[in-house]
Amino acid sequence: MSWFGNDEVAVDTRVNETVEEGVRIERRSLLRLSGATLASAFAMTACATSPVKRGARSDKSAEPLSAGALEIGELLSEMHPQAQRIIKSGGEREEAYLMRVSELLARLRIPTQAELRSAMRSFGESREGDGLQIWIVMMSLEAGKGFSHHDHRDYNGVILGVEGEAQVKNFDILGDNLVPPAGETFQIRQTRDDLILPGRFSSLGCTRENVHSLIAGPEGATVVDAFTFFKPGARSYNMDVESEPRDAERRIYDAAWS
Repeated sequence: MSWFGNDEVAVDTRVNETVEEGVRIERRSLLRLSGATLASAFAMTACATSPVKRGARSDKSAEPLSAGALEIGELLSEMHPQAQRIIKSGGEREEAYLMRVSELLARLRIPTQAELRSAMRSFGESREGDGLQIWIVMMSLEAGKGFSHHDHRDYNGVILGVEGEAQVKNFDILGDNLVPPAGETFQIRQTRDDLILPGRFSSLGCTRENVHSLIAGPEGATVVDAFTFFKPGARSYNMDVESEPRDAERRIYDAAWS
């Protein structure tokens, strides 16, 4: 799974393109800020083939997220110096950084697509050439649809529930090699199984619980992701996971790269 491309500065790509069954990119804005090889920021919104109706919910706990006080531009400005420090340190105190990103997202006033695009453009122009990649993504998922098991190689992230609900399962890759060779079977261990409702979070580190799946509930879901990239061109890879665990007590499954 990768949405990186070779587009020029501030262009829209992949309009109405399906990236997974039931998940469609409505628009992606890409800012390329350091020549032909490095993009410092992305803004993208995605919608499903059957968009979530605003306010649709199965109970009051799934009400749409209320507007916060923090604007998207302010969130990016707050994240930037902290992201620089965490990358420069090689991931030192990563959990504290992810908690800080979660706190910022909790205060966010959910932006419109135009506001998100404008903020990302301003953010990118003001920091051109510093080599930092922060990716803010807003996606709507059709009921029962989403993303099966995949990793987030060389980047971390926080997911905020905005509308509806989604099930997020997290896994660790077992063994010393966090990138097992293609074509070989390896083991992953389930560590979390969370229901993400409006205002609730899920996070993953560069090594901690770096594999997850994300599936919308019966009313669909809208989420906002904030990703911080430790390497240029970092991306996700899908994996096939056996439906039955090889060790049910420890929740260990056999897996292989798709």
